Amino acid sequence: MSNNQKLIGYCGMRCEACAIYTGEIKAAVSRLKELVVLYELGRVSVLLGGRIEDFPQFLKTLERLEDLFGKCEGCRAGGGWIDCPMRKCCMKKELKYCHECEAMPCQELLQFQKKHFLSPVPHYVKHG
Repeated sequence: MSNNQKLIGYCGMRCEACAIYTGEIKAAVSRLKELVVLYELGRVSVLLGGRIEDFPQFLKTLERLEDLFGKCEGCRAGGGWIDCPMRKCCMKKELKYCHECEAMPCQELLQFQKKHFLSPVPHYVKHG
């Protein structure tokens, strides 16, 4: 499999369009963590009905998210979303990509596409 093929997920999304692969999610989480600390939002959370004792756990959660979305090698190289239903389905059916499936496009893929693709992908929609 060529490097170019490794950068196409089972679902058909190019890794370069995925917020996990590009580091967009990690950057957003990192920035949120910086702002939370900078503006001492733990104190503000109390004003909003939160508890200051819960705040360290919130910061730990942000750190875990940073680690989780740290660096992605691409779905086909073992990175990406571990519980991806498209990956699981393709592996179970021994397919390289969803488009090889006779059930294409399935509801699972269409829901994923609607939620996660940056723009609709016309070849996943049946015409006619």
